[in-house]
Amino acid sequence: MYIKPGVKLQPILPGGGQERGLRYGTENLFAIAGMGEAARIAKDEMGQESERLKGMRDKLIDEISKIEESYLTGHPTQRLQPRKFPVQSYRRGEHPVNMDMYNIQVATGSVCTSRTLEPSHVLLAVGLKHEEAHGSMVMTLGRSNNAEEIPIITKAVKETVQRSRELTPMYNKRGD
Repeated sequence: MYIKPGVKLQPILPGGGQERGLRYGTENLFAIAGMGEAARIAKDEMGQESERLKGMRDKLIDEISKIEESYLTGHPTQRLQPRKFPVQSYRRGEHPVNMDMYNIQVATGSVCTSRTLEPSHVLLAVGLKHEEAHGSMVMTLGRSNNAEEIPIITKAVKETVQRSRELTPMYNKRGD
């Protein structure tokens, strides 16, 4: 980090005199080296891994979009990265998405509102209705995922959405 001459910084944790009194303790050289190696691996494999995940993402989006009244938020392919994608499912937002029995983790809403019952302000800002934003799930694919898992994930999402919809009076009142 470069600090412009004349700028006064206060240490977050006072203590030792390292780094001109701005931090205490000894640098974690193993973590620094590990982070450097992780960055090198990511740089070397990013293109290939991104393409692999795009194919899986596209298949998963295609399958989940077949669930009645479910759809992807945003453009299917023009996104910053292939891993994270919000899916709207007209499920009740305050019902937790529990897919532990499938060993699958998903988030509901957005990280900004994950600890509240409020829908994502971002999804509301892009024009979704309150109940649509409230029923969103965010899914992320990563290095440990493989194409054989797509049918398992799809089945888990379908069953989870169905369970949540059965508990949602708003959905049932629509005559579905």
